Amino acid sequence: MNKIINILFTILPMWVLASCYDDKGNYDYIELDNVEISMQDTVYATHFRMLELDADILFEGASEEDYTFSWRLWSNGINGVNNKKEIGNERKLVYRVEEFAGSYTLALTITNKTTEVNSYKTALLLVQSNITEGLMVLHEKNGKSDFDLVMSPYFSQRVQQDEILHNVYETENGEPLEGRGVSIDAFFSIGRYQDVMVLTDKGGARLSAFTMEKSYDIATLFPQMEDWKPENYLYWNYYWSPGRFGFDALISGGRFYLYSAIGKDFTSYTEPILKDGLTYKASPYAPKWFDYYQGILYDELAGRFLGIEKNTYILKELAAPTAVQPFDWNDMHATLRYMDTGYGKHEFGLFEDWESHELTLYEFNFDTKPNIAVAKYPASNCPNLKNAKFYAVGDLGPLFMYADNQNIYRFDYNGSKNEEKLYTLQKVGEKITSMQILTIFVDRYFTSHPYNNKVLLLSTYNESTKEGKVYMYYINVTNGTVDLSSEKVLGGFGEILDMGWNYPKYN
Repeated sequence: MNKIINILFTILPMWVLASCYDDKGNYDYIELDNVEISMQDTVYATHFRMLELDADILFEGASEEDYTFSWRLWSNGINGVNNKKEIGNERKLVYRVEEFAGSYTLALTITNKTTEVNSYKTALLLVQSNITEGLMVLHEKNGKSDFDLVMSPYFSQRVQQDEILHNVYETENGEPLEGRGVSIDAFFSIGRYQDVMVLTDKGGARLSAFTMEKSYDIATLFPQMEDWKPENYLYWNYYWSPGRFGFDALISGGRFYLYSAIGKDFTSYTEPILKDGLTYKASPYAPKWFDYYQGILYDELAGRFLGIEKNTYILKELAAPTAVQPFDWNDMHATLRYMDTGYGKHEFGLFEDWESHELTLYEFNFDTKPNIAVAKYPASNCPNLKNAKFYAVGDLGPLFMYADNQNIYRFDYNGSKNEEKLYTLQKVGEKITSMQILTIFVDRYFTSHPYNNKVLLLSTYNESTKEGKVYMYYINVTNGTVDLSSEKVLGGFGEILDMGWNYPKYN
């Protein structure tokens, strides 16, 4: 029996071999190519910039024309491999990097057009951010609002050449910014949060200051969207703990809404508690440099300042003075036309009397609670102040500037008390649409910046050409003298609606 089995096992292989031999010529056999791909293991790229990469490919027995090429990338994060993105179909990759800073896989697939056989090569792609400190220009062009980010050695030592990132919101978030722009500014709390807030008449968004990726829609942070009438956005940090705390506020429809970025106190913009029948209408302007309070606003109804005491969230009148004061902050009897932090880290507010309409510049020190009044400076010798539309204060000298459509003036409030013309826009057809002194001082951690208070920023608009421009000049930090020889002009914008400073990454 065993002999029979052995004979069968011997015969069967021979029969199979014979069958294969007899079957020759029944199939077409194609010799597979030998393709070798060489590429660096780690590739570095920069967000918003061009990536050019040419793999070293050895084709044996074929030519490059016999193949197709596909470059793909995907995130190395969770589920990233399920979201592969094709970014090129030529042998040489030329791609404007849209991905945020992070780790990705870059893959090149080469496919033989005849055999459809694939060859692969992958590399680690590390994307670095090129977003740093710079001027955010919110503008409307062709009926759409968005903002550009201007990074320039003119006002920053972090860059070596001019670079402008256009339509940053839509580019980064894949969607247009809904509505007409109202305000853009930065939220800066060292070691915790650095964000950008952009507001429109339809809403807006909070963005990461490092990537400009949207963190929240305004509708998420502001549940009362039916009452949405944005007037201004304000940020301040807790005086002694800028690395731990930070608050900001939205002024919408005369109401004051407070938010804590930490999420401990408020997780959405919340109006303070009103007690004992208190009513108010918040000015778009408010103090930003103070301790002892979680927020301070100016009530246009009663002409007074109201404060939110720490850890109470209750809005009430500021404490009465304990010494003789140059004015009564609980009875200003005036409309607040402008306020910002200036020289000595004091707040400077321009008020228009309700009856006489006389203009007076008031100086406050909200740190000296309860005696916060410093001085008042009647502006009767400033004839062009009544027609001014734009204002700016410096914090390195006693500088208060104001502008109409064509001219910029200085109110020498600490000296002659007179008006001095500093600048006239010479471009025919253009009108000034905003004015700022570049003020980069943010808190006690970073007490200086090489360009703080040294740059005057103007935006203009030409109604005929529909072009907006940004003019930059170096100025004297004490008296505002404009160095006309330092003029730098950036064009190509639409109607500029607001400008704000994006702080660099410090943490």
